[in-house]
Amino acid sequence: MQQLSLEVVAGPGLATPPQHWREADHWRTNLQLMLFSGDANYNETIGAAFPLQSTSHPTGLWLTEASVERHPGPNGVGIKAGVFSLDPGFVSAPVLDAYVHSALNDTLNLNVSGLPINPYSAPGLQLRWRPEPAGRWGEWRYGAFLLDPEFNLASLFGVNPDQARLNGHTQLLQWSFERLPGSDALQQPIRRGDQLVSRQLPPPLLQIATGYLDNRSTGNLDGAAAATLTLAAPLPLGLDNRVWLGLNAGFNWDTNPVPLFLGGGWLTQGVVPGRPLDVLALGVGSSRFSPTLSPGQGSETVLELNYSWLVNSNLSLQPVLQLILNPSGSNAEPILAAGLQLQLQF
Repeated sequence: MQQLSLEVVAGPGLATPPQHWREADHWRTNLQLMLFSGDANYNETIGAAFPLQSTSHPTGLWLTEASVERHPGPNGVGIKAGVFSLDPGFVSAPVLDAYVHSALNDTLNLNVSGLPINPYSAPGLQLRWRPEPAGRWGEWRYGAFLLDPEFNLASLFGVNPDQARLNGHTQLLQWSFERLPGSDALQQPIRRGDQLVSRQLPPPLLQIATGYLDNRSTGNLDGAAAATLTLAAPLPLGLDNRVWLGLNAGFNWDTNPVPLFLGGGWLTQGVVPGRPLDVLALGVGSSRFSPTLSPGQGSETVLELNYSWLVNSNLSLQPVLQLILNPSGSNAEPILAAGLQLQLQF
């Protein structure tokens, strides 16, 4: 699969460097388009339930965001309105971006049909509130999306969205907390002798979210709770280490295709001598199928090992090795897959 993304951001506050956006009060507008090409159904060809990479979506051109956003700085309420996805604002945590497989990368393998998970988008409103500027009480985030136009937005440029039309809405509430053990020290660069090395791993984070989707087309009401915990790990390997755990638990096992997902992993930076900015990642995720919608199917588990090789500021290569156990929840032989993800930014 290939993914080409175009992002346009405009606003008077953009003169502020991105790393200081949290401290700056400004408005901006966002426009994002994504173009997918390749074989989006390759996982089905080899007998796996979930795509081997997060870029696996129906081919064609998508409108993934057209929104107006206010960053309030350390105080006040942040507002985002327009057409956008629930991720990366909800459920997804920065640590998940280190992985390639779709069950590990992104939104803890949420599979409720109709959720506006990127590249799917829907008209929505998002509110962000940090009660205390230093983040002592964390950050609250609320989101609401109208799902009726989602099919038409996905097919705006001729894409076959590969999902049924849906009438309904979804609402989500999330709490994030960053002031975990070691978080202050991790805001500083890594000192390596007389050299300072920028940190590539995400900061510690606890994130808890819950929400529901009201599908008037079927009369189903699906809800779920999700949580991720990312911690610094004082391991004698590399220059910096993180461990993480993730959970997605659905409330209605009769209508949720994957009502339970458990995941976890380890990231280390600079483990290869002479490569201080490269990251090695190991992850595992297990997806439990609904006994009502998929009788006789148990769980599909993926183990992933990858290495992010930063060639330069524009190009990175990520060789990946994946082992899929019980493909599609069956007793079939494990699948061993090797691949290469290339990311080019300019």
